[in-house]
Amino acid sequence: MSVDINIKKDLGNFKLDIEWKSESKRIGILGASGSGKSLTLKSIAGIETPDDGFIKTDGRVLFDKGKKINIIPQKRKTGYMFQSLALFENMSVEKNIKAGAGKYADEKTRDIMDKFGLADKASLFPSQLSQGQKQRTALARIIASEPDTILLDEPFSSLDRHIRDEVQTSLIDMLKNFKGTVITVSHSFDEIYALCDELIVIDKGRVCACGKTEDIFSKPPNRVSAMLTGWENIAFAESREDCIYIPDWDIKLPLYKKDVSYAAIRSNSFSLTDKGDMLCFCVGEHYIKRGPFDCTVYFKPSEKTLKKMCFKLPSYEDIPSKIYLDKKDILIIS
Repeated sequence: MSVDINIKKDLGNFKLDIEWKSESKRIGILGASGSGKSLTLKSIAGIETPDDGFIKTDGRVLFDKGKKINIIPQKRKTGYMFQSLALFENMSVEKNIKAGAGKYADEKTRDIMDKFGLADKASLFPSQLSQGQKQRTALARIIASEPDTILLDEPFSSLDRHIRDEVQTSLIDMLKNFKGTVITVSHSFDEIYALCDELIVIDKGRVCACGKTEDIFSKPPNRVSAMLTGWENIAFAESREDCIYIPDWDIKLPLYKKDVSYAAIRSNSFSLTDKGDMLCFCVGEHYIKRGPFDCTVYFKPSEKTLKKMCFKLPSYEDIPSKIYLDKKDILIIS
């Protein structure tokens, strides 16, 4: 399968201008709220119509403004899972799935209910299901329609935190035998990392990063993609004659590149022990954000700045007076 998209849409106060191409079967679209990620997904589904450009999946043209092609949503062979799941509340699980099954509906529905663990829930209505069971039903209905592409719009946003991991694992298991393309939209980097082999990062209606998910997470190419993939400490950096200097942290690094804009550090990169030739930070004035299993400590790395850094600790650890950082764990962003 392949996806080839080049679309534009002008909404007045917001302009979408998306161009990307992928051969991956598991694609993630990551972006902040209002960045255009759901609008992109709806354009692929045919729910929204771009002002210009084209959309192709597996060489099949779904939309082409120049050629006056705009296939209706029902014939695009895309299955769209809305955040609300959009189940028919007055229909049983079996009838919901059968609604998407088409030809040989009875046989197909029975088979899919067995595979999705819904056979014993066939006569129940959506109001009688748990949130995880509702999601299984919504995905089963999509699979019953035999789509080439499945579009997941914030698939876990409606789930309580305590069942999110369980449902996420279940969704991965349910999709493992699906041979088509799955495109997942989210603002959660945890979800994208778990579900997707390739990642598209969208900022203000444009693609700002594109590539293998692991590559973008380990070396984001710009400040926005660093923020969205969990690099908590980001500061302005500059190249000088003999070093790279990070004013907010009062750090000097060897000069190995001239094109420098930002530096980034993950909060879990800090160490409590000096392993040799490491940067040392004194933890003076600080405040703590506590969680049930760990805590995040915010502190000023230098008297020269008001900008704080943060690091993580297990919740049972005392706050250290000093922490250490390997220079290799500082990402320099061009």
